Amino acid sequence: MKEEDFPPIYTAADQASKDAQRYFFWALGANLAFIVIAAILSVANVQTRGFALLQIVPLLITLGLTVYLAARQPQRIWYGTRALAESVKTVSWRYMMRAEPFDRGDATDRDHFKDSLTKIFNSNRRISEHAVEMAAGSQITQKMRDVRALPLRERIDLYEAERVSDQHVWYTNKAKANKRSSKRWFGTLIGLNVVALLFASGKVASPAANYWPTDILVAAAGAAMAWLQTKRFQELAASYTLTAHEIGLLRIVLPDGSSEQAFSVYVGDAENAFSREHTQWQARRDAD
Repeated sequence: MKEEDFPPIYTAADQASKDAQRYFFWALGANLAFIVIAAILSVANVQTRGFALLQIVPLLITLGLTVYLAARQPQRIWYGTRALAESVKTVSWRYMMRAEPFDRGDATDRDHFKDSLTKIFNSNRRISEHAVEMAAGSQITQKMRDVRALPLRERIDLYEAERVSDQHVWYTNKAKANKRSSKRWFGTLIGLNVVALLFASGKVASPAANYWPTDILVAAAGAAMAWLQTKRFQELAASYTLTAHEIGLLRIVLPDGSSEQAFSVYVGDAENAFSREHTQWQARRDAD
């Protein structure tokens, strides 16, 4: 399954989420970087008018970025549109697999699918109406119709390969990546604090010496801590690891293809496991 095989509203929400995430981390990263630059210029403290004017520049930039983050709140758009995209993807897979509640007649299920998308969009309306572009085309794509029409055995094989296995690999890789990032950033944070402590100790030994960069290192450590808290590496690593374990257990009980009802229950259990992530996105949006 390709991204364009899902409802256009999913594609639009997915792109809006990626854009908002990029804007948020770019603005936050630049803000923290210019705070450190401001600390560097402050420590240098060259006694000229031009240098004094230069010191103002990073402060103005950080002020502008702070106002942008507070006013635009790209993180809320990111969380809300990601929750919307993942919710649409979940009901789309349920519909294609003929899983409950889309296990009745085609006409009835089409109506119920439309109602489900409407409910999802309305629950995210405040964010989505400002961030998601108009999604043109039928919300039930031809690929979705083709998959839904497949025999049970072929639907099971496709779901295992394109949904369960794909999600298992994704969550496993994300858990590993976040664990690595957590270790790197904590190492960086500890290193910056240790070096700052050494320079502070050196200043005690030689208080008359000029240009001790302790303030720069403290600012850099503060920026690293802010980045760590925002990225939530440890929290995400734990969440992704748990979901990967749940998916691994699900793969053991994949139905043998003899019962539509058994497969419907399996899809429901699997999608509930996958929904852990977009439930967290929804909670983050509501909390911010």
